[in-house]
Amino acid sequence: MSDPRPPTDWFDTFDTRSLHAALPADLTVQRLLVVHSPSREDIGRAHILDGKPVEIGRTSSREPKAGFALKDSSVSRLHAIVEASGPGHKIRDLGSRNGTHVQGIRSQESAVDDGAILRVGETVLMFQVLKVRRDEALVGERPPLLGSSLAMERVRGQIDTLGPENIPVLIQGESGVGKEVVASELHARSGRSGAFVPVNCGGLPADLVENELFGHVEGAFTGAGKRAKGLFVSADGGTIFLDEIGEMPLDMQPKLLRVLSTGEVRPVGSTQARTVQVRVVAATNRSLQDRVDVEAFRGDLYARLSGWRIDVPALRHRREDILSIARRMPGQGRELPMTADAAEALLLYDWPYNVRELLQVVSAAIVRAGKGVEIGLIHLPQEVRGRVGARVRRVPDPGTVTAPLELAVRRDGTPTQADLERVLSKYAGNVSQVAGFFGKERAQVYRWIRRYGIDTAAFRDE
Repeated sequence: MSDPRPPTDWFDTFDTRSLHAALPADLTVQRLLVVHSPSREDIGRAHILDGKPVEIGRTSSREPKAGFALKDSSVSRLHAIVEASGPGHKIRDLGSRNGTHVQGIRSQESAVDDGAILRVGETVLMFQVLKVRRDEALVGERPPLLGSSLAMERVRGQIDTLGPENIPVLIQGESGVGKEVVASELHARSGRSGAFVPVNCGGLPADLVENELFGHVEGAFTGAGKRAKGLFVSADGGTIFLDEIGEMPLDMQPKLLRVLSTGEVRPVGSTQARTVQVRVVAATNRSLQDRVDVEAFRGDLYARLSGWRIDVPALRHRREDILSIARRMPGQGRELPMTADAAEALLLYDWPYNVRELLQVVSAAIVRAGKGVEIGLIHLPQEVRGRVGARVRRVPDPGTVTAPLELAVRRDGTPTQADLERVLSKYAGNVSQVAGFFGKERAQVYRWIRRYGIDTAAFRDE
């Protein structure tokens, strides 16, 4: 009997747009994905785990023994092995020169779970468990919704499915995940000729909500000198986006429900209603059901708004998108270079404020480093450096050094970041002695230090 699953090499680039349509059934796949590498060619490469042990190592001119060969000179020829362990997997170091790190911590052997960040040499990988449902719509990456993760392919798939439909949509997600971008994309694919009108419900004064949404007639209240049409009329023929709908005052909710039910708005002070053709998209960063339970939100309005829900995942639940978003910062004109330490730190941080926070952190790092300079660990905030920062500052245990420094570190050419840090540790951050070791001028060593974003103070004796 033939295997009903598609060939595993389909997942090397993981083009789910073509894959899911060909699946005879739901499919779960475990893989290793390269998310950072000194070789641009390696980024995005994947290796499927099919139950057999997979050796990770450096590409060699000879036939490589490693099942997953990487173009990284700081990776040992046989660096580590990933193998099944009970119901899950584990990674084991094979006596590599630079060690193997799991979740920022050097480890000889460690279990790996879905989303685990692995570091070998200057390459950072992610262990993933991907569950693809045969009947789901998946759409590949496209601006402005960046991210090649399966979670974001699902979001874009729902956008394409719902775009042309005239039904309300509720977008759920934490602050900063990009709910307004999702709403704007829904409108862009709706075919509507009218405007996209965003409204921050939490930012409207309670006594002016009705006036802002539905407008008023002349003389409706003190100061109402002329007629105002309101935001629903402004969105006629288009889409109104009600952001943070959970903050809508309770006394306004029946009036919003009426608009959703009848398509009619009545300006403040008027006895006549006006019909509008408006698609309503709402968003919330809190549970509306919880608000209903404490009678802070009407259940009938919730039912009307949530006919279809799009859940936008938090950034920490789609970590493979972190670096691709960071590298393509608006206004840079090219992909942003960064060290392996910086990449690993960005991947390990939990991003409580999601994409909005990531963009701010990377923008500040660009300023600290100087435009066009590689982003290093030192350019990131202390809270983002986290485990990686603590590890870099710690002087390695001499017992982990398998060979004298003169044999372990090449003196010709440009050293890797790991080799330069090893020499800095040996000489306690004394740049003159480091320059002597490499036979270079101090200025050259300082150029390497700036390139890798190394904090030399971390290597000096207290």
